[in-house]
Amino acid sequence: MRVGYDICLLKGKDGKVPLHCAALKGRVNVVKELVWACPESLKQVTACGETALHLTVKSNQIEAARVLIEEIRRLQMMEILNWKDTEGNTVLHQATFNRQHEASLIISLLIGGEALACGVNINSVNTSGFTPKDVLDLLLQTGSDFQDIHIYQMFQQAGAVTAQEITRDPAYFRTQTEPINTTHIVQSACSWNLWKELMKEVAESSTETQNALMVVAVLIASVTYQAILSPPSGFWDADKLNSQTVTVQKRTMMPGEAVMADDPEVFAVFIVLNAIGFFASLAMISLLTSGFPLRAGLRLAIISMTGTYVIAVIYMGPTKMREVYIVVIFMGLLFVAELVRFTMWLLKKWGVLADTRSRPH
Repeated sequence: MRVGYDICLLKGKDGKVPLHCAALKGRVNVVKELVWACPESLKQVTACGETALHLTVKSNQIEAARVLIEEIRRLQMMEILNWKDTEGNTVLHQATFNRQHEASLIISLLIGGEALACGVNINSVNTSGFTPKDVLDLLLQTGSDFQDIHIYQMFQQAGAVTAQEITRDPAYFRTQTEPINTTHIVQSACSWNLWKELMKEVAESSTETQNALMVVAVLIASVTYQAILSPPSGFWDADKLNSQTVTVQKRTMMPGEAVMADDPEVFAVFIVLNAIGFFASLAMISLLTSGFPLRAGLRLAIISMTGTYVIAVIYMGPTKMREVYIVVIFMGLLFVAELVRFTMWLLKKWGVLADTRSRPH
């Protein structure tokens, strides 16, 4: 197989070049051929800022990772080993997060006794303020096995430290009187691992599959949202009833409430099932668009639509106005927070604010 230089740099809509795809699947021979045909492809990153080495580590492709590290060393591109993705994670962060036997082998290739690389920044800090040692400490709090102990020993021998030790700022130190914060961090790490696994499943699927899934997710979101705007049996209308309230079989209804809210049990089942479909579809849309441009704007739109959905559910149901006001205020705060985040993203794009994320040059 002979590959043209230009083809090696051809990117898909998610920013992946052929080397990225071969690395994800662990096709060692293809990886070698692509690197020999176009060494520059080693420096290409996906829409999420991931290099081919990031992807091999994420998918636990140990042999492909070994080949890439050897090629990076041969081509004297060792700086790639310290490049960060959009979350600020280096290859060493990613390998530590994986917590698998293959991850232990990859860490050994980077900083262990059989290291093929040199110049790896073992104490790089990601956007969450964690070094690889911080990540390992968090994972150890949920339990440890032989692989974790081996990784811990390699970190100790390589001189890995936590972000607290780097900054030497008392404000960063957590005392033993704050066990709730530690528990929260561990839960956040577990949630991140779940999201990472979902992202991995999406990344390994074909473009056609992703497109089909996006169509289905959008369709479900549209149908469930419409079901709230036009619930079964419609709404109570005060004009037709010539009164402000009407007494029905089970409870007193108010204008604007859904007719099916007359039976609170049935109404509750309908809302719960509808909400599961709506929020699950939004989660799928978020996963499928994680590497898209204008991500901040899309996130703002999703939050806004979610707010209108929740407010509509509360308003049409058998609730008091006080509860409606509480929900409106809560969703308003979420919207304002997301709007501020979106504004900061725009200012960074315009160059008004400095972008603190590390990007390869």
